[in-house]
This record gives sequence, structure tokens and C-alpha cells, in this order.
Amino acid sequence: MSESELRPRVFVASLIQPGDIVLTTTPELLSQRIRKVTGSDISHAMICVGKSSVIDSTGDGVHARNLERLILEPGCAGHVLRPVNPLTTDQLRSVISFVRTAVGTRYTMTGAAKSVLAGFVAGRRQFCSRLVAQAYRNAGVNLVSDADFCHPGELLKSVALVEVPNVLRILGLEEEADWREDIDNVQAMRNSTNALLREARKLCPEIESLNDIDAYLVDHPERDAHLVEALLSSRYLELWRDEFERNSWQYNVALMEGHKGSEERKQRYCEELLADEELCQNRFIMNHAGYVTMNTLHPRQYFAMKVELYDILTQLHARRMKAATAWLERRGLLESAPREPLRPHTPEWFTSLREWNPKQAAITEAAIQAAGSSDVCSVCADCPVRDYVLMSMPATGPGTLRLCDDCFRIRSVDEPMRFF
Repeated sequence: MSESELRPRVFVASLIQPGDIVLTTTPELLSQRIRKVTGSDISHAMICVGKSSVIDSTGDGVHARNLERLILEPGCAGHVLRPVNPLTTDQLRSVISFVRTAVGTRYTMTGAAKSVLAGFVAGRRQFCSRLVAQAYRNAGVNLVSDADFCHPGELLKSVALVEVPNVLRILGLEEEADWREDIDNVQAMRNSTNALLREARKLCPEIESLNDIDAYLVDHPERDAHLVEALLSSRYLELWRDEFERNSWQYNVALMEGHKGSEERKQRYCEELLADEELCQNRFIMNHAGYVTMNTLHPRQYFAMKVELYDILTQLHARRMKAATAWLERRGLLESAPREPLRPHTPEWFTSLREWNPKQAAITEAAIQAAGSSDVCSVCADCPVRDYVLMSMPATGPGTLRLCDDCFRIRSVDEPMRFF
């Protein structure tokens, strides 16, 4: 037998890109049955959504997992597939958005069993290969003949996909113990999400994903207190603290310099973080804007707490980006690109503000329209006005304002700014 058949293997995460399809199997009896029925060497499918992060559907629902913690036991196959025709940026965003939106959706064993049959109606619940095929179909790419009922073996044989070579390596004896003992940090998020959804399903059994909770609460404001309690008891709002403490070196360039990890590992982390940011829309900013709008139209404490959560997550993400950028710049691996302030009331300014605070953007646009001029205060629509930039630029949003003297005096107490 070859060494690869005798030793466990792991994925080379640096070779796997967002949108790639990861296929695996395990020695478990269920996996063996799936492989026997489908005539394939794999039994499970996942989609890569970012740096070492995959999303899949298993018995505990649709959730994210750490690709670098997946171990293929001896004799178990693993493949990584990529579209023959590369996805456009919009298609890739569509694929990733589809699977992220499905997080929390329950697994359907019945649907998975029927995936090798035909003539059934697909429900809203998920199983691994359906999630993958539907995500691609949502982006206009058909991987299999029936995205609602397909099995991992069909994905492996899809003519729309090509296999990525050399994505597996043998797990060395010395590092195996560390890999097996290292906790799956994403498990806490899976547990918390499922706890929140269990409470929500007590109110409405049809709720599948987190987005379903939002829609339900819009129509049932009397359930706000119950869902707020579920949000608190699940620790959903507190998980960022655990992540911050566990990886504090990622949020400060000085701590990053002193971190025990190798230079190669740090460089890969920083470059992949910046690459993910350039490729995919920042989901923290998008979610913040969505909940700002939701809470404006349908005021709920649950929505307000989500606004606060995504405000924190956006600030923390900005700190990670700043630290990673600074670390690369210090080594001449990235050219410095200072952030230029946006002139207030320009199209670019409104785009930036709308991404972060659509409510404020709508108020300012209405004020300008009523005044018939853009040379009015961003807050109260009075004039004369001057343009100001915040002394401490925010993590997101334009960071500039057009203010009358009264609004400047009020705002500058808590937000120091200068004329520009």
C-alpha cells in the first residue's frame, strides 16, 4: 500500500479558491453506503467561501467549517473541483451569497436519499450536493441535470467542472496530534446558530434560516421579546469576544510582529485576507445596512441588537484589515495607498454612506431634493455650509460631512473633525 493509503491527509488550503467545490468521504457506515449506491469514491460536498472557510450541509444543518481542520482518514478520497469556465465576479458573489444565506437551514435525510431517484418535489431543507448545485444554478451555471436532487458523485463527473491537482498532502506524524487536538473554532458559531433557530422554530416550525427569523418578526412584532431572549441565551451576540481573545494578534500589527507563527504563515494570512476583501462584498457592512433599514421600517429590539452587533464586527474587521495591510507594507509586499476622503454629496459619497447607513443617506438625499441644491447641511439642510472630515476616519462610510455652523458645533463635540 502507498503512504497516502496508510496515513491521514489534509487539504493544501492555499491552493483552494472561493467558489471551489470540495468533495470528501469518511470511513463511517453511512458514507460507505452513499458511495456504494452512487458508485463514487466520495460522499460529501462543500463550497469554499473564503480563506480556509467552507460551507456545507450536514446533520446539524448548513454551516461554515474550517477547511484546515478537515482530516481525511487513511484510504478516504478527497477532490477539489473548479468551473471549466471561470466564474465572473458577480457569479462568484452570487454563489457565496446563496450558501451564506442558507446558513442554519436544516438537513434533510429524506431529500438526500431521494437524490439518486427522480420525480420528487424539492423542499426548503438542504443536503450537501443540493446546496452546491443550487448555489451554482442561482449564479446561472448548471453543474448537473437536476440541481434539486443530485449526489456528490454527479458533481465529480460534471463536465462543467475540472479537478484541481495536488490539493492534498500527507499529515506528518509530529503534526497529527496537534491537528486532532486543535478545537474547531467554528463549532461554537454552529452551536449558537442552531440554539437560536431552535427557539425560533418553537414559534414557527417553518423557519429554516436566520433570514426567516427576520421575515417572521416583521409580521409578528409581539414575538420580539421571545426572540431577543433567544438571541441572548444562544450567545450569538458574544461570540466575537471569543474570536478576539483567541486571535488577538490579527487585530494589531505589533502583536502580529510578535506572534510565534512563521513569516510564511503570516504573509499568507494577510494576503488572503486582503484578497477576500477585494473579491467579495464585506458581509458585515451589508448586514449592518440591511438591519438599519429593517429597524427603520419595522422597529424591533431584535433588529436593533443586530445593528449593534454588525457595527462591532465591522470595526473589528477593519482592525484586521489595517493590521494585515501594515504588516505587508512594512515588508515591501504591498504599496501604501492612503485613503482619500470623499467630497460630501457626490455620487461616490452617497454610495459609501448608503452601504453603511441607508437611513441617513435617504434623509440627506431628501433634504437636498427639497432644497434644490447639494450645497446644504448633510444633517439639517441649512446653509451656508462647509465640508469637514473626521479626525479619526471610521472603519466604513465616507467619514466626511457637509455641515452648517450649528451642526458642526454639535457634532464636533463627540466626533472631532477638521475643515477640508
